[in-house]
Amino acid sequence: MNIFVASILFLVLHVSAGESVTAAVDSARRVYKERGERTTIWIEPGTYCEELTIDVPGLSLKNASRKPSIGLRNGGVEADPEAVRLTWYYGHGYQYKSMGSRVNYGGSRERRWNASVLVTAPDFYAENIIFENSFNLYVCEKEAADSLVDISQSDMPWTAKERPKKVMPERPKEVGSTEVQKKKYRERAAAISFTEGATNARLKNCRAVGRQDVLYGDDGASIYWEGGILAGGVDFIFGAMTMCVNKATIVANINGEKGDKCYISAGRGNPSLTLPTREGNRGLLFYKCNIRVANEGELDMSSSLESKEGMVWLARPWRWWGETVWAYTTWDEGVLNSEGWSLGLVKDKEGYNADDPCPNSYEYKSQDKSEGRPSWVRVLSKPILPDGTKISPKKWIKNTH
Repeated sequence: MNIFVASILFLVLHVSAGESVTAAVDSARRVYKERGERTTIWIEPGTYCEELTIDVPGLSLKNASRKPSIGLRNGGVEADPEAVRLTWYYGHGYQYKSMGSRVNYGGSRERRWNASVLVTAPDFYAENIIFENSFNLYVCEKEAADSLVDISQSDMPWTAKERPKKVMPERPKEVGSTEVQKKKYRERAAAISFTEGATNARLKNCRAVGRQDVLYGDDGASIYWEGGILAGGVDFIFGAMTMCVNKATIVANINGEKGDKCYISAGRGNPSLTLPTREGNRGLLFYKCNIRVANEGELDMSSSLESKEGMVWLARPWRWWGETVWAYTTWDEGVLNSEGWSLGLVKDKEGYNADDPCPNSYEYKSQDKSEGRPSWVRVLSKPILPDGTKISPKKWIKNTH
């Protein structure tokens, strides 16, 4: 790892292929504590399989390639030669020996839904980086070398809510196996998560990829995602954060297996900040995004059994007060389910009102003009929300531009 001090206020680190990104973050942390300098870490193309915690304010991660890529190949197993991929393999339902006594399951635990990359500090920036959790995608070398604890016999200190309700199937051990993409293995495994301290996070032309619960944010986190790709299958952009996704490609990671469905977003929000008194706190805004299904380079399609037509939902709110807005949205023909929104996570839950179950759900100028949506989805005639907020990236998240 090379260190370059650009000025008394700005530190530059360089990570070569095979080196540790964690070590670079450790260096940045020491310098920040001593001198308060912002740090940029340039990372050479390659796959870096390590749990990473971004707890240094003002830290930037950038792809050092002159022609950076966020592409994937071979059913998602390989990254393009000019890509930087940050990945790890822990997921819900399995206890690996390398975890020791740590319980890494629920959202309240240390890693926030098993995140490969956990952001806890303000002013994080990333550009041309792939954030991945391989748990639902393929078996990586480190997972194959690790061993599993039989959770049915385990005395780990789970809470009653966290204890797995079923014993998951035995995972394959062959390096590169995409067998784990099948529905029977699928469980919670975040690629990147943001705690309440992760304010003013910005990601440009990045990729977050997994299957279930891919990108999570706490109440208090604020995230601006510009361009790039967000790819997943089940509630994969979720949480109580304020987040704007601007001009990104949304990839439905579904392979047509029987019962395979894609729910893109699951907003939760803070019930004390419901409209019209939220005072700046917002939910999820998807602005000028395009939705498509995964291709053979991104996902193993060998298990495809059915058509993917109508298998994608824009949102499945996590709680009734969660705010979600889809504006100027386009998608591949036939991909979107005609209703587009689901009550699967809120029906008969806390505060459920059958007459108006999710009042903070909005669409504006969808590709199909929002025809066929449930009555509780507000189809707006103007790009203005009921509290007077204009639907625009600049208005949604303050201090990100």
